[in-house]
Amino acid sequence: MKQLQTSAEKPVFSTHSTRRIHGSIADWLGRQIVAGQLAEGQPVPKEMEFGDLAGVSRGAYREALRQVAAKGMLISRTRSGTRVATRENWTLLDPDVVRWFFESGTPPDWFITSIYELRAMVEPSAAALAAERRTEANLDAFRKALHAMRTCEMTETSWHQADASFHRSILRSSHNPVLVTLEAGICAAVAFTTAFRYRDMPNPHTRNPVEEHAAVFERIEAQDAAGARRLMSELVDTALLDTSGRTIFDLRQSAP
Repeated sequence: MKQLQTSAEKPVFSTHSTRRIHGSIADWLGRQIVAGQLAEGQPVPKEMEFGDLAGVSRGAYREALRQVAAKGMLISRTRSGTRVATRENWTLLDPDVVRWFFESGTPPDWFITSIYELRAMVEPSAAALAAERRTEANLDAFRKALHAMRTCEMTETSWHQADASFHRSILRSSHNPVLVTLEAGICAAVAFTTAFRYRDMPNPHTRNPVEEHAAVFERIEAQDAAGARRLMSELVDTALLDTSGRTIFDLRQSAP
């Protein structure tokens, strides 16, 4: 408990809702883990110690531990207790885990670049499938997202939600049920990385990328799979460049 004794790190949970207390504690634990305050292999606070420090019940703390463990971030052993799991076990695309990384300050480079590498592998192929399989209902969803992106300020939550809706439509329009299971994680990654890029960075970008999105939509509407794939790949690569100053090609060239 030595790390948790400073006033800056002391957890405070003021809600009277049992469910929200569980979630608040889980959020606190998740943020501590991704920020390295609770390092890999380190034991988490014991029930009695945490309860005394934070003023919560043992039951609430146990439920929070279960929630974080379900994301692969904690591991329990009979003799050693509950410890932080090694990072390769974490469900990094879980929407809560993505959120914790961005709520804990500037996310590490490896996390941001890994997200964009995943998007570069998934979204262009999904856009190509969308061009081949989209329905009129899918096209309407794209149009609504683009309209919101054009009419909202980029610093507003509504703009980031519209951007995420566009990328959600890419996955749904693929009509691949397995691919759609990535929706929650990828949309969380899109929402948080774009919010970071256009609102939370020290010198946020002000260029509205709606026309790049519209160009992808035009190729999907025209059932041009190759064009949709190419423009979606360019869109993701440009987003990474805006965020970190590096392209997917640069990342691959510099990889060990």
